[in-house]
Amino acid sequence: MSSLDNITTESIQCLTFGDSYTKKSDPSNFPTLWIGTSVGSVLTIMINLPPPGEARTTQPVTVAPCGTIFRLKGGVLTMSFLDCNGALIPYAYEAWRDEGRDKQKTPTKNSSGLNRMSPALTGSSESVSSNPGGVGGSGVAQLQQQSQVSCDRQFVTIVSEKQVRVVALPSQNCVSKHVIPDADFMVKSEVISMKDSVCLACYISNGHINIYSLPSLKVLVDVDFLALSDLR
Repeated sequence: MSSLDNITTESIQCLTFGDSYTKKSDPSNFPTLWIGTSVGSVLTIMINLPPPGEARTTQPVTVAPCGTIFRLKGGVLTMSFLDCNGALIPYAYEAWRDEGRDKQKTPTKNSSGLNRMSPALTGSSESVSSNPGGVGGSGVAQLQQQSQVSCDRQFVTIVSEKQVRVVALPSQNCVSKHVIPDADFMVKSEVISMKDSVCLACYISNGHINIYSLPSLKVLVDVDFLALSDLR
């Protein structure tokens, strides 16, 4: 059954914009919107933008759902993109200005400068192993083996209330996965930078604050803070 069939019980929990891949056969990335829902579905929407200039202000932006629907257990909390070295890809944006009101032209931030796309992983074992918070040991060998076949260029980290999944793009292979015990659930999660590396920080209902390395999801910190029941 399609995720859209649950429209009466399913709601949008998370929205993430980014230049990414929608299909396994995509040779390059496209502007996309990733939608996470309350039942754990992740849908990808392709955004077709008119060319810059006059056409950009007169022609509409068209969107269309495409690609594979990822399904996790529990509502989706957050999604983030990493390049092939495990570094966080910053959000690409451009400031909007009303040309009718603002006669004086002011330079805006160039979104292309913020969009970081790393080369394919093939033959780049040194760049992967040099990531301090990334994959080590068997994880490096696994990523290298996958990259030689699929030439992945991105990772997407998807966090739900019950699962964490890191998926390589465009191959859509699950690189690493973590499951929360049935009695607990994820309250809050955020991808953060710590000691020149990228990590996933999570607050779990049992009171633990866990920090995982990305993209390997190895436990770096596990601190007993305060159970969610004690905060209410």
